[in-house]
Amino acid sequence: MPELAEVELARRQWAVCEGEEVVSVQSHGKTRIYRDCPAPALRELRGKSIQSSRAHGKRMFFTFEDELHLELHLGMTGKLYVSSASHEEHRHDHLILWLKESCLVFSDYRQFGRVMLHDVCAPWESLPPQPQDDAFTQKYVQQKIERHGRKPLKAFLLDQTICPGVGNWMADEICWKLALHPAIPTAKLNASSLRKAIRFVTLGALKHIADKNSKPSLDGFAPGSYVAQVPPKSWLFQYRWKAGGHCPKCKVELERGTIATRTTAWCAKCQRE
Repeated sequence: MPELAEVELARRQWAVCEGEEVVSVQSHGKTRIYRDCPAPALRELRGKSIQSSRAHGKRMFFTFEDELHLELHLGMTGKLYVSSASHEEHRHDHLILWLKESCLVFSDYRQFGRVMLHDVCAPWESLPPQPQDDAFTQKYVQQKIERHGRKPLKAFLLDQTICPGVGNWMADEICWKLALHPAIPTAKLNASSLRKAIRFVTLGALKHIADKNSKPSLDGFAPGSYVAQVPPKSWLFQYRWKAGGHCPKCKVELERGTIATRTTAWCAKCQRE
């Protein structure tokens, strides 16, 4: 599932059309992406311009006139892209916002994504702070450790009420950065060190994935596709996916197993239990 840097990259695909007005809305109302919001509700977007957008964790918010906020989740296979005004609808284009000279498309062939519409001011303000936010303080992390100390470190990092936007590869990267086994109880960790590692990986992911790949693509964004720039070889990222992948520090072959219900990679030599 896309993580915060990939979600930010996806947001930027549509963000290029901020300031433009929605002429019409086209949707596949019976698809699962509308399980939290009836498709007809999106008709309210007609005649309204996109004022701004933001990502928060694994969510995206596109703000329209009259305090309407379109919230999108990519799920496993969702993607956003911009197409021309002559766009021919594809089978999996479940939401199309037609503009005057182009259209914004949300495509999702497995329909794990979601669409929601909010008419309240700043719906993201009720969400927990992201790791890159100023509110993600050492005190905040310490409070979460005290409350969730029995959780394995990997499960702690994947908890979206604690670390919004952190997913599987980022969690493995943070554990490796800390030189700790992903199954270690979180209560054993130092809040300052944990926060520092989380923010290092978060800010680095945004830099290497979102910033360096932010040029709009005709293919839009989809997990695992078209991202030319990835984190450097000094990160675990480039080795954890490969069979026989090794630790970039000690060159020992990585271990793999299921921790917190997710496939996990770690270095048995560098990441002590």
